[in-house]
Amino acid sequence: MKISRIVLAVLFALAASANTLRAVPSLPTFSFHENGNGQLELPLLFGGGVIPLPGTLTSDPGPGGLASALAFTAHPQVAPFPVGDVVLLDASGHVSDILRFDPETSPAPGAPQLIFFYSNDHAGLLADTGLPSLMFSNTVTIQENPSGPTIYTPGEGQPGFSTDSPLGDSFRIFSTPDTGSTLLMLGAAIAGFVFLRWKMPAV
Repeated sequence: MKISRIVLAVLFALAASANTLRAVPSLPTFSFHENGNGQLELPLLFGGGVIPLPGTLTSDPGPGGLASALAFTAHPQVAPFPVGDVVLLDASGHVSDILRFDPETSPAPGAPQLIFFYSNDHAGLLADTGLPSLMFSNTVTIQENPSGPTIYTPGEGQPGFSTDSPLGDSFRIFSTPDTGSTLLMLGAAIAGFVFLRWKMPAV
């Protein structure tokens, strides 16, 4: 049946997209969600694997930082991340989110360094605390991806750049719903439709 072939083709494309989202990254990749879920995905060069980085609400000592903001703790091994702010702009050009890299807590290799996630969405998630009133002088502005995670790959000297990896690092900022989950749910719905269509007797 022609419609079944079309639907199956769509299912195949969705499955391929979901697998792409789960592919092992080529760079150490941090993922931060507004709900407080965070992780560090390591490439095969570093042995692979995923390190959970749960977020907590804590005081931000950076310029204009809030008394309670969502923070993730990283442990750079060679040198700390450059301090600064990564500003995400929505489609209207307004600031929607800020990823902030504060100074390390102590001058030692592997010392904790806080990464704050601020959101201006007012959706009731942990990051939805509003924005800091001041910014670091080292600031990068990028466009928010409205249909999935915003990818930020810093260059040397930019906030979050890592010298732990010879190729640097990357960040996936989830300020919108996770498209991977959406694709999987849509795929399941289409699969159910195909099954019911197949079971229905021909008229």
